[in-house]
Amino acid sequence: MKIMVVDDEPLINQYIVQCIRNADPENEIIGAVTSGAKALATLEKTPVDLVFADITMPKMDGIELLREIKKRDPSVSVIMLTCHDDFEYARAAMQHQASNYILKNEVSVERMRDVLKEMKQGRQEHSAKGAAQQISRNNYLRRLAEQDESVQPIRESDLRANHIYLSDRAFVVVAFRNSASNVDRMQESLRGGFENPLFYAYNSQEMYLLVNLHKEEGPLQDDRAAAVFRSADDRFDDAVGCSRVHYHLEKLQQAFAEADEDRDSRFYQTAAEAGAEEMGIRQVETYIMRATLQIEEKEIGKGCTEITKLMGYAQRYHVRVPFLKEALLQMFAGIRVKLGMELEEVEAGIENSRTYPEMLRCVQQGLDLLRGQDKLYSAPIQRAIDYIGFHYTEDISLNTVADFVYLNRDYLSRQFKKEVGVNFSEFLMTMRMRRAKRLLETTNMRISDIALSVGITNMSYFSTVFHKSFGCKPNDIRKKKKAE
Repeated sequence: MKIMVVDDEPLINQYIVQCIRNADPENEIIGAVTSGAKALATLEKTPVDLVFADITMPKMDGIELLREIKKRDPSVSVIMLTCHDDFEYARAAMQHQASNYILKNEVSVERMRDVLKEMKQGRQEHSAKGAAQQISRNNYLRRLAEQDESVQPIRESDLRANHIYLSDRAFVVVAFRNSASNVDRMQESLRGGFENPLFYAYNSQEMYLLVNLHKEEGPLQDDRAAAVFRSADDRFDDAVGCSRVHYHLEKLQQAFAEADEDRDSRFYQTAAEAGAEEMGIRQVETYIMRATLQIEEKEIGKGCTEITKLMGYAQRYHVRVPFLKEALLQMFAGIRVKLGMELEEVEAGIENSRTYPEMLRCVQQGLDLLRGQDKLYSAPIQRAIDYIGFHYTEDISLNTVADFVYLNRDYLSRQFKKEVGVNFSEFLMTMRMRRAKRLLETTNMRISDIALSVGITNMSYFSTVFHKSFGCKPNDIRKKKKAE
C-alpha cells in the first residue's frame, strides 16, 4: 500500500513512519508531512491508499483533513491518531468515514503490523466485492440495453439486487459517445435537477446515463428534460440522444431504445424508413465485405460503388451510429494497410463526425483517394507491389522482389519506376515510414522497437529518413498526438 503520515510533531511523525516500515517493509511511504495543507498538496501530485492523520493539528485539524480527503477520493482509507482517550473523538472520526482510531501511546511495531494487515485484507475484500458488483451491474444493464425480455418485469428491488440505485419515479436515459471528455461534460449538465446518476459503458463507442429527476422538480415535459443535456450539445463530440421522461421503472428498456433512436435521428437529421431494423447490421456487414474484397482485387470502382450503397442504406434506415462508425473505421484501416495509403485523416474525420453529412463528406474523401489509386499495373508490377505490402517489415531488396516475380533486376527497376512513378527503394521506404508514423500515434512502443518493426535496424538512419518524410522527429509525432 502507498501510505502518508500527517502529524504536526516531527518526532512523532518519524516514529510512526519507522513503525510502519518495520511492521511491513512492502508498504511505500509517500510522505511524512506536518500539516493538513501539506497533506492535500501531496495528494494532488501522488495518490495514496492509506493516511495516518493526527486529530489535533493547528489550522486544519484531522477531522477537517478527513472530510477533504473523502470528498476528493472516497477510496482512500484514513486512520485517526490522537493522545485523547475520548469517545467523542472516536465518534467524530467514524461519522466522517474514518477507517480506524488509534491512541498514540498504543503505536508500536506490533500494533502497526496488526493494523496494516487488517487494512490490507479489508481493501482486498472491498476490491473483490466491488469487482463482483460491477460485473453484476454491467451484465444486467447490457440485457436492458439489448432489449432482453428475460429481465421483465423490471422492479426497483431487481435494480437494487444488481447495484443500480435508480428510483421508481421520473427518470431519463441518455445515449452518447463513450469518451472521457463527454463524461465530464455530461457530469456538468447534472449539477441541478437530477440525482442518482449512473454511467454505463456499453462498449468502447457507446455510453449511457441513467438518472432520476429531483422530486421537487415536479413533472417535466420531455423537451425540457432533453434540453438540459442538449443545451451544450455543440461541446459534445457526437450526437446526444435522450429518452422521454418516464415515471415507472417498467419503462426502462423502452427508455434505452428511445435514447438510441433519438441519437440516431439527430445524427442522420432525417426521418428513418421502416422495415429494416432486423437486417441492419447484417446488411452493413455484407456491403463492407463486398467492398473490401473488390478493392483488394483492384476493382476499385466496384468497391467504391458498394460503399456508396452502404451510406445510402445507413441514412435510409438509421443504422446504429456507433456500429456504422466502427464498421467504416475497420474497413478503411484494412484498406490503408493493404494498399499502403494515407487514410488517417479520413478515419479521424469519420470517428469525430457529429452528423451524417459530416461523415458522408469524410467517406467521399476516402473514395476520391481510392479512385486515385485505380491504376492498371502490369501483372508482374502488381505482384511486386503485393509482395512489398506483405514483406516491407522484413529485410527485402530489389533482388528479392525480382526473384519473386521472375524478372531481371534492372528491368524490374525501370518498369517499376515507369508504372508506379517512384523507384523501388522510395516506394518501400514510404510504406515503412507510414507504418512507423501510425505506430507512434497509436501505441506506446519504444521508438527503437518501432524502427525494428518496420525493417530498419539503424536508429540514426530511421530518424533521418523519418524527418525527411514528415518534417519532424519521431518523438515530435508522439508528443503532438498526446497533446491532442
